[in-house]
Amino acid sequence: MNQNPQGSPGSMHPDAPTQLFTSVDDDGETTAMISRDDAQDPTPMAEPAEDPTTTTEPADAPDPLEDTLSPAMATGVPEGQSSNQPTAEVKAGDVHAGRYRLEQQLAQRGGTLTWRAFDQKLSRSVLVHILAQHDPRTTDVLDAARKAAFATDSRFLRVLDAVVGDEPGEPSLVVCEFAPGESLEKLLKQGPLSALEAAWVARELADAMQSMHSEGLFHQRINPDTVIITSTGNVKIVGFLIEAAMYPDADENALAWSEREQADVTAIGKVLYASLVTRWPGARDQVLDETGQPRRTWGMAAAPMDARGWLTPRQVRSGVSPALDIICDQILSPAPRHNELPLRTANQVMLALSKVLGTADGSADLERRMRYPVVPHDGDGDAAMLETTGGLSAIGHTDEGSATGPFTAVPPPGRSATSPSGDDGFDAGSPATPSAPSTTGASPARRRPPIRHSRPPRRRWLAILVGLLALVLLISLVRVAMRKDGGTGVLGGGEEGGKIQISAVDDFDPTGDGGNGEENPNQVKAAWDGDPKTAWQSLVYLGDAKLGRLKPGVGLVVDLGQRQKVGSVKITLQGKPTVVQLRVPADTAADAAPTTSQKQWTTIANATASDASVELKPEQAVETRYLLVYLTSLPKVSGNKYRAGIAEIEVAQ
Repeated sequence: MNQNPQGSPGSMHPDAPTQLFTSVDDDGETTAMISRDDAQDPTPMAEPAEDPTTTTEPADAPDPLEDTLSPAMATGVPEGQSSNQPTAEVKAGDVHAGRYRLEQQLAQRGGTLTWRAFDQKLSRSVLVHILAQHDPRTTDVLDAARKAAFATDSRFLRVLDAVVGDEPGEPSLVVCEFAPGESLEKLLKQGPLSALEAAWVARELADAMQSMHSEGLFHQRINPDTVIITSTGNVKIVGFLIEAAMYPDADENALAWSEREQADVTAIGKVLYASLVTRWPGARDQVLDETGQPRRTWGMAAAPMDARGWLTPRQVRSGVSPALDIICDQILSPAPRHNELPLRTANQVMLALSKVLGTADGSADLERRMRYPVVPHDGDGDAAMLETTGGLSAIGHTDEGSATGPFTAVPPPGRSATSPSGDDGFDAGSPATPSAPSTTGASPARRRPPIRHSRPPRRRWLAILVGLLALVLLISLVRVAMRKDGGTGVLGGGEEGGKIQISAVDDFDPTGDGGNGEENPNQVKAAWDGDPKTAWQSLVYLGDAKLGRLKPGVGLVVDLGQRQKVGSVKITLQGKPTVVQLRVPADTAADAAPTTSQKQWTTIANATASDASVELKPEQAVETRYLLVYLTSLPKVSGNKYRAGIAEIEVAQ
C-alpha cells in the first residue's frame, strides 16, 4: 500500500578508494575481492547521482489525537493508477454487515476507503477496505480476498471476511486483521536498519512468501509500505493479492508463474537494499506518473548506478555487512558480480539469509526500535545517516564505521541518549524494557524511586569472610602441593610442562590496513581447541598469494591472560607454503592488544613454513601478554585462489 513520499536520509558513500567484498560459494568457501580500477576483476565505482550526504527533512509532528501506533495505510493514489473511481459514502459510527462499526478513517485512495473498525461480535479491532457498490473492481477484489484467506501464516495481515454490498447504497467490504505498528517506509525515515534487523525482515518476507509461491499465489506489491513492523517487533505483510486486485496492472496478466515469483523476489531484494542504505533501487529510466512527477521511491533517494546497474550497498554506504551486500547483488543483479550464483526464488533467498543469520533473531531489536524510535532533530550542516549498531555475531559484522548525523535516539525511561550500552543509545544485547511508546521525541526521563536494600546481618558477613579465607587457604595448599610434586600446571593458567595456557584468541584484520575489521571470527576457537582436525581459515584471496594485494596480512591475536616469558610458539598450519610471522606489541606497556594496524606490532620471528607445522623462536625470550601470529603470504588452494589455515597454536616458555 502506497504512501505519499517524504524526505529521507541520504546514503553515505565510502571515503576509501577501494571496496573489499567477501563471497560464499557452494562449498562454503569465502572469497575476498576488491572493487578498484587497478585490481583484478574490478567493479567500476561510480559516484552517486547526488550528494550522498543529503539532508533529512524533519519528521512531521504527530497528531496528539491519533494513536501512536497505527497500521500503515497510504493516503495517496498508487503510481500509475487513476483516482476516478466511485467512492462509498460512509461516516464514523456506521455499522456494516451487521457487525463492523467504523471508528477512524485511515486512508482514501483510488476510490478505496480504509477504516479502522470494531467487530461487535468478536470484540476486536479490524481493518476494513470499503468499495462503493458500483465500483467495477469489486468482483476481482472480493475474489482476491477469498484467495488471500488461504494465507494463514502469522506474518500475513490475514483476511477475515469479504462482504458483498447487496442492499442499495451498501458498500462491499474486505475485512482484515488489525496490527498496530509502523510501515517499513516510515521506519526507514529514521535511518537504515542494523544488519541484524535488515536481514531478519528480508528473511521473514522470503520465508512467508515461499509457501504461497508453491501454491501459485504471488503478492506483486511488496514494498516498504506493505511491510509492517508491529509494536512487538514482528513482521507483517499487508495486502496479499488484494493490493494487486485493487490497483491492477494489465501487463501482469501476461506474466508467467516464474516471472511473477521473480518479481516478488526482486521486491524483497529491494526492501533489503533499502533497509541497509535507505536508498531505493528503482527503474533505470525514471518513469513519470500521471501527474508528470517521478514515480515514487518510498520517501528515499534513488540508489546510485554505474554502467553495470545499481551500486551494491557497500559501495553506497560504509559499514554494510559483506554477506548481506553479496545477497543483495545476487537478488538484484541480472549477472551478479564475482561470478556469484543469482537468487531467483523465495526459497533460495530464505536459505541464503538463514545461513547468514544462524540462530540470531532480530525481533527484539525491532521491538526496541519501535518503543524508542530514532527521530531527526534540527541541526546545522548536512545530515548523515545514523546506523543503529546492533550485535550480529552470526553475520560477523558490526557497523561501527558508519557515520552518525543529526539524529537523536529516544532513550528508554531512566537512561540518557549517550548510554554506555551503545553509541546510539540502544542496548543491542538485551530485550526492550516495556514502556509506553514515545510520540514526539525524547522526553525527560522519569525519576525512579531509589531501591532500598536491607543490610544483611553482621553474622552473615562474618560467615562470608570465613568462607573466603578458607577458600584462599585451600588454593594456596593446592599450589604448594603441585609445586612440590613437580606438578603439571599452575592454577589460573600459567605453565604446563613448559607450555603456557592461552586465555583467548581473536582474529586480526585492521581496517587501517585495508581489511574489513574481521576475518572469519566464528572460526577462531578452532585454532586453539586442541584438535588439529579443526582450523581457523582466512578468506579466499584472488590473483596473488600476498592476499590479492589487498592488505599486508591477516592473523590471530593470542592473549596469555598476563605478562609471561615466551620462548617459542608452535603453529600447526593448513596448506603450504605459508609465510608466517610472530609479533609482539611495539608498546611494551600496552594493557590491550593493538588492533588499528599491523604497524603497532614488532616482528620477533618469522618463517616460510613448508611443512604442516612451524616453530617460531625469538632470539631471546620476550615478556609479553599478547602475541600476533601474522600471515603475509598464503598457499594456493586452486586456480588463482589463495587461503591459509591455522589448526593449532601452542605457546611455550
